[in-house]
Amino acid sequence: MTTLATTPTAEPTRISVHPGETRVRVGLVTGPLAPRLIDRGTSSATVAIAAAQMLLLDGDAVLIEIEVGPGCTLDIEDVGGTVAYPGTSSWEVRARVGAGGRLLWRGLPFVVTADGDSRRRTEIVLGPGAAALIRETLVLGRHGEIGGRIDAGLTATRTGPLLVERLVASGAFPGPGVLGTHRVIDSVIALGYRPPTVPGDLVLEQPGAVARRLGQHTHASDLDAVWAAWRATLREDDGPPSNVPSTEPWTGDRDEPADRASGRTSP
Repeated sequence: MTTLATTPTAEPTRISVHPGETRVRVGLVTGPLAPRLIDRGTSSATVAIAAAQMLLLDGDAVLIEIEVGPGCTLDIEDVGGTVAYPGTSSWEVRARVGAGGRLLWRGLPFVVTADGDSRRRTEIVLGPGAAALIRETLVLGRHGEIGGRIDAGLTATRTGPLLVERLVASGAFPGPGVLGTHRVIDSVIALGYRPPTVPGDLVLEQPGAVARRLGQHTHASDLDAVWAAWRATLREDDGPPSNVPSTEPWTGDRDEPADRASGRTSP
């Protein structure tokens, strides 16, 4: 029986965006992932993230904490995908989006190699009027390889549950009714608003929807167009920055340095 790591192997990666006088204030802390500020404006910021070390190795436990202040928009861009190598590892995201805020994260493929056993969890808490758009691509095995095991779960709430789901799958033991012979599960997840859907999409009871595709290759998915359409709808819904105070304050310094080695910060 394998045992997954339960505590981070390094300081958590942190990204926070909060209202400022002329531009949003951005706090970035490098952990296993290195966030870098690409752009920021009066109410929004774009941050790129890339691995700061080789990930995910046996025993690695990555934690990413995200805070989006009221009325702010955070757009996260993955620079490279993630590979879970042989052994046990975990990947956890904790995101909080304040009143009227927006979180967009177009994740690149998360690949679990042969003999890999990875636990992945995403928790998103939305404030009043907040919304999120997430792209998640899970892949069992590299090209020509039988993938390992993944235990992936996502929980999203806004006053009450929006979406709660969990997938447990193994490339070595494909189960009927789960992935079958497919090795790729690609998803676009909208939370807190109504995107344009088509037959076959999962429309949530509360505002939100899930578009999902199964396949053998990531490039065969047609969800790029879905992401673009759902993103356009979310950005069209953007209103003026909210003045509603955050009810869940950030537990750390909101203006922590982007890189502790260089001491850079975003005032």
